Amino acid sequence: MAGDWGNLEVISLNLIFDKLSERIDQIYFSAVCKYWYSIAKVNHQYRKTKNNALPMLMIPQKNKCRTKRSLYGLSSNTIYPLQLQVPYNRRLCGSSHGWLAKVESSKNIVITLLNPFQNLAQIPLPPIYMLNIDRRRENYECNVHKVILSTNPTTRPHDYITVAIYSMRKCLAFIKAGQKLWTYIDCEHFCFTDVIFYKGLVYAVGRWNNIISLDLCCSGNANVILNVVSSRGDVYAHRAYLVESLEGDLWLIRKFISYPPHDFVDENRNNHSNGTKRFEVYKLELDLQSGKLKQMVKLDSLGDNVVFVGDSDSVSFSASYFSNHLQKDSIYYSDDFYDDMPFPYPNGAFNMGIYNVKDGSFSQHCPYHHWFKRMPPALWVLPPNKWD
Repeated sequence: MAGDWGNLEVISLNLIFDKLSERIDQIYFSAVCKYWYSIAKVNHQYRKTKNNALPMLMIPQKNKCRTKRSLYGLSSNTIYPLQLQVPYNRRLCGSSHGWLAKVESSKNIVITLLNPFQNLAQIPLPPIYMLNIDRRRENYECNVHKVILSTNPTTRPHDYITVAIYSMRKCLAFIKAGQKLWTYIDCEHFCFTDVIFYKGLVYAVGRWNNIISLDLCCSGNANVILNVVSSRGDVYAHRAYLVESLEGDLWLIRKFISYPPHDFVDENRNNHSNGTKRFEVYKLELDLQSGKLKQMVKLDSLGDNVVFVGDSDSVSFSASYFSNHLQKDSIYYSDDFYDDMPFPYPNGAFNMGIYNVKDGSFSQHCPYHHWFKRMPPALWVLPPNKWD
């Protein structure tokens, strides 16, 4: 006899929902019927302070469709049968609050925000002015290195800030919702690789541990307060990331890589076998009055944190909450490999994997597939819930 799935007890449905670690599965759950939808909504609202769904990896489609991409789920080790309306052959320069950022053309560097998970209009931002621009057709999207948002434009369409790392010098600019022009940060500060909104300020970090903070809450852009948190050091890292830990601390993550040969081809290789050499993680202790860096404490364990880094927002998730799906003390990284002279994508993502901070070992999350070849790198996305 078929079960009456529509009238299961609340406690049973809560237990089922609690086992769903992929946001797409949570959406599928809510689509069963009105009753299940209400259960999903209550669960989401009750656990709003928790990251109760894992990031997913946006990857090329198997048939190399020119207008769509797929999603890979970590917990299920599954490529979901979704077809997201995202150009397949262009690098995306950001994933933030469920929105993606892309560069439109090589003539005028225009960033467009798009949300492939909801039926929303794209948001074209004003052109970014830059002197040192790479106009080569195969490289133009690398003129914008990273884009992050202060909040979700869906829920706060008139009250969000976009921050971009742009140009071959990797400078900073920001624009508030509705403004017609970007505000450019002092060009003496450059070569940044990551940026984060943290405790009301924007922090940016570069390859030599150079860190600045910006107060963008002023009424006028001319009054932006810039503070040099940490001056340039002498130890170079190919990438540096800033992430807020589950405990509310600001962490610096440094990534050291070895460059692959330009003509390196091995479709059966492990993604982590050529590229990342190691990561280093530091807790930043800041002086609350001056905003300066007091000290960096190197961590040999991440505690309950599991960190995701790449061309997306740098975020942390609970190892204990996702104990069946995430490796403890680990950094999950996607491919954000490019340099001042970026290569096109001859071999697909060569630099994806999992790094264990405690023992220095590597493992794999998404397997390499032959259709990744000559495709832009995958990136982490967190599909928004219906109630975000």
